[in-house]
Amino acid sequence: MMTKKERVLCALAGGTPDCVPYMYNTVMSAVQENILEREIDVAREPVVDGFNITGWIGDISETPTVTPSLTILPDAAQKLNLDAIGIQVLPPLFANAINNENGRHIHGGQLIDGDAFRKIQMPDPDDTMLYREIERMIAQYKQDFAMYARIRLGAASVIQSMGIDNLAYCLADEEETVAEIIAMYTDWSRRVSKNLCELDFDFFWCFDDIAFSTSMLISPSTFREYFKDALKHAASGISRPFIFHSDGDLSDVLDDIIDIGASGLHPIEPGSMDSDWLKQTYGGKLCLIGNIDIDAFLQNGTPETVDAEVKRRIAQFGKGGGYIISDSNSVPDYCKAENVIAMSNAVEKYRWIY
Repeated sequence: MMTKKERVLCALAGGTPDCVPYMYNTVMSAVQENILEREIDVAREPVVDGFNITGWIGDISETPTVTPSLTILPDAAQKLNLDAIGIQVLPPLFANAINNENGRHIHGGQLIDGDAFRKIQMPDPDDTMLYREIERMIAQYKQDFAMYARIRLGAASVIQSMGIDNLAYCLADEEETVAEIIAMYTDWSRRVSKNLCELDFDFFWCFDDIAFSTSMLISPSTFREYFKDALKHAASGISRPFIFHSDGDLSDVLDDIIDIGASGLHPIEPGSMDSDWLKQTYGGKLCLIGNIDIDAFLQNGTPETVDAEVKRRIAQFGKGGGYIISDSNSVPDYCKAENVIAMSNAVEKYRWIY
């Protein structure tokens, strides 16, 4: 039997492991508490929640920080029989945000022009104290899991810190500002990733949303002209396999994502791309990760419907290897713990297909 690390890395390489690997992007702390049937002391157990899942968000006049957080606690991951857990290390976002009972939500970027851009200061990507803390967390929490770094390459950072409207205006009026902001974020990500590769991470999971369920946030031509080479530069700092995450329809740029260097694609949002086409066309080029709908099944489903969906997706994607079962985005706090547990039970029942 393979170790969890061997299982995940085999699938990411397009191979056929002993069984289908199983992992999540992030599981909100409220869901973890329900799974563990205990409260989580966030001061002692630094996990993701609705307020820190996007990292630091603040004003251009503030001093940003980077605070590493666990994507799921090891005891919750053990209870779910997951193969991997992660540590989130995200760049800051210069944006407006609203807090409510469900967390923190971005509602407009602050890097609206060159003047705003010149006011910001990024955290030191070579901060030794940051990497000592991450190294400590790995030593404490990794156990027998595959460990990933949850990062951004830079596309989502640019889009969220500028706002899609401001990005469009600046492409027309201040093209050089857009290029400078993209370079700032991708250079920062390359240096951080290179430093993280000195630590005991097994793979990277890069979160760079660039699409809606029906189309891209920016046109494929804009992506190729302004973002692709910069993302490839950012990825050059990664000497491990990495997964590219974006919701939505990425069919027009999947070859570009492969060219950037991605080994896997997450989350294969249901309804955004034809799943059979994706498996047939890209199953030998990218490890396909995800596709269990968090709304239809983990929120609104029953243990019985979750079981049936897990069985269906493993049958659809698992043949020939190169598949990791996961969520269709992340596991937010509105998902039912009993359905997450039902998913784990179903994965254990159906994953042994090779």
